[in-house]
Amino acid sequence: FFTNDYKNSTSAKYYYNLNGGDSEWEVSNSNTLLFANLSPGNYTLKVKAITQHGISTEEACVDFTIKRSFWISNLAIFIYVIIIAIIIYLQINKLKKLDQLVNKRTQELRGEMKKNKQLFEKIIAFEKNKNNYFVNMSHELRTPLNVLNGLNQLIKGLSKKDTFITPDKLSYYMEVMERNCSRLLSLINNLIDYAKIENNSYTLNKKDENIVYLVEEIVLDMKDYIEGKGIDLIFDTDTEEKEISCDKLEIERCIVNLLGNAVKFTPEGGLIEVLIQDLKDKVKISVKDSGIGIPEEKQSMIFDKFNQVIDDSSKQKNGSGLGLTITKHLIDLHGGEIYVESKVGEGSEFIIILPVNNN
Repeated sequence: FFTNDYKNSTSAKYYYNLNGGDSEWEVSNSNTLLFANLSPGNYTLKVKAITQHGISTEEACVDFTIKRSFWISNLAIFIYVIIIAIIIYLQINKLKKLDQLVNKRTQELRGEMKKNKQLFEKIIAFEKNKNNYFVNMSHELRTPLNVLNGLNQLIKGLSKKDTFITPDKLSYYMEVMERNCSRLLSLINNLIDYAKIENNSYTLNKKDENIVYLVEEIVLDMKDYIEGKGIDLIFDTDTEEKEISCDKLEIERCIVNLLGNAVKFTPEGGLIEVLIQDLKDKVKISVKDSGIGIPEEKQSMIFDKFNQVIDDSSKQKNGSGLGLTITKHLIDLHGGEIYVESKVGEGSEFIIILPVNNN
């Protein structure tokens, strides 16, 4: 800035004020002002001079604006806010997705843990049943062996003492030995047959048979035995003749197994019914008893190996546990099905459905 006295400009004093009041005037001997580090905003610079003759000039002023840098401008701050909001939004979404993923994985892990727990419990139950099975099998084998060994020792002892054995006594001893030998043979045959079935090497000898006559003969053969236990036996059929393709001996074995199982768990004074129903291309055979019944939770596993058709409170703990398993496999080999309907305390009904022709 300059005064109108260009010749003596260096001897004049200059007063200036930047956005200040009247008391804030500052003096300078130079006609140049340098302002540094001014904050962004609007400014008004006022300048006046006093010459060497003491004459004061009029005030001169100039307005100017220092703009903000772009990175601190309102637009930039707005953009920053938007960016921060987007980042926060994305982080929240990310956290939500992570939470969802964690929750999903947690649920999966819980499901897997539940499945593993159920599998572990099944394995424990299977091992327990297997141990019980081997214990029962050992008892089943040991009982007739003990009887045979006892009779053998008894006969040897009587022979050494030259004691006379009456024919009746000898006949009785022979019958006991025969029954126990048959029992041992039956157990061993069950083990051998089950091994064959497991290896898919068991074969059937199928022929056309009158299933009504076959089942009736089995029932009549066991009638005296069952009624001797104080249990009533009824046989009924809605048809006199029904031919199907089957292995006579194996069907007989299945019916005997079911009748034997019914006798085992039916108390004295109870009732066993054997019923046959013609279903045209199939035939239905049911063995129904008024015994102790089977708990609902055990009905799905009674045909599995190492399981017995008894509850924990039952006194009937004998049996190898293979009879029903072999029966189911034999019925499957015939192309049929077998299932049970039962209520605890009301009895059980084993139902066999066999096709007429399954060659």
